[in-house]
Amino acid sequence: MNASSFGFVIGLIVGLILVVCLFKYANKDGKIRTEYDERQKAVRGKAYKYAFYTDIFVQALLMLIFMSDYNLPVENYALVFTGVIIGCIVLAAYCIWNDVYWGLNNNHKRYHAIFVIALILNFLPVYFQAKGGSLFENGKIGMPMLNIAVIIMMVIIYAELLIKKFIDNRSGDRE
Repeated sequence: MNASSFGFVIGLIVGLILVVCLFKYANKDGKIRTEYDERQKAVRGKAYKYAFYTDIFVQALLMLIFMSDYNLPVENYALVFTGVIIGCIVLAAYCIWNDVYWGLNNNHKRYHAIFVIALILNFLPVYFQAKGGSLFENGKIGMPMLNIAVIIMMVIIYAELLIKKFIDNRSGDRE
């Protein structure tokens, strides 16, 4: 296992522990799990289904790209991760637009704060690697692409949350 892989695994473990602590903090009742009512669970099930099919489609597309020997300037593992992120975007988007993104026990303000902090923490490694000239290795972007994919996902989700809130507030003003 090279240093980059080892660092990734350690970062993943620390990240998972941090996520558990943050969920406990961000939920009103101190529970790790978010609670949903029956309607939310049904709609979220559809969201997971659409996200799954999206991921299958993207992974099949990537398989074709890999088999064609077409070289993208991105490491293969980063492309696969980006495919998973695209599925996550579909999941979040469907949940946002069908009013099931937030659970019954979520503290929205705390989640927004965590969201902004997570966005910054994903931006910093990309910034420093770009500043140090190590964004690309052997003509391909690798590990920084993981952070870039997460940043893009978070920006899309946050923009959708803001747009949805704006639309809901406008429709509430009209009634």
